[in-house]
Amino acid sequence: VSMKTKHYLLTAVISYLVLLIATIPAKPVTELINENTTIYINGVSGNLWSGSAYSIDIDGYAELHKTQWSFKPWKLLTGKAAVDINTRYLDSKISTEAGISLFGRMYLNDLNASIKAKQLAELSNIPMVQLDGQLTINIESAQWQQGELPLITGNINWSGATVTVMESASLGEVDISLSESEHETLLASISNKGGEIKISGKAELIPEQDYAIDLTFAPTAGTKNSLRQSLAMFAKKQNNGSFLLKKTGSLSQIGL
Repeated sequence: VSMKTKHYLLTAVISYLVLLIATIPAKPVTELINENTTIYINGVSGNLWSGSAYSIDIDGYAELHKTQWSFKPWKLLTGKAAVDINTRYLDSKISTEAGISLFGRMYLNDLNASIKAKQLAELSNIPMVQLDGQLTINIESAQWQQGELPLITGNINWSGATVTVMESASLGEVDISLSESEHETLLASISNKGGEIKISGKAELIPEQDYAIDLTFAPTAGTKNSLRQSLAMFAKKQNNGSFLLKKTGSLSQIGL
């Protein structure tokens, strides 16, 4: 078969797929999702090409509202199926490009969201810890396959960061830079500006669903003695007065 014939065949296949996507109503597809998964989609209108859903309940874990999607047909040329998504979680707007490759690798591009730290703590079900402040999330790319740890590149900024366990600690503005480590796993580099405690270090997801944390907490001149004592309960005091938290473990131990 000549290259010219292959080109015509590929064009015909893609044209057929685009036509199929443009004409299939979204409701029958979402009904299949409702019946066969732990996701429940309600108030659907439009088609697979461009449509909307009033609410999407994800396994009772989180509920998205006023979700709109728009299919990106040119991505088929790269061996991927992708849609642009705009939605809301509580009072936070979320936008991203979501897709899947021919090999089953799922991905997100240009994910932008802003959420209150308190809402994230409730969503993550973090026990005995209260978080305050505002999180601005900008993820350039995230990709994963079922059963694998994700690879993420992007940044999370936590302004007005406050953590309360037995007492409150102001952390100022926390910056979390996400990238791929030398072990080809997710690496988070963490630092902050302002606040009662200076933070620096990293956290890494490692194979077999494990994590590794290496963080230094340095009290400032204004740090309360009671807060220093709280740091000593979970981190090792160093000769220079800072506290080191170095820990590895299983994500299942912290409910992930």
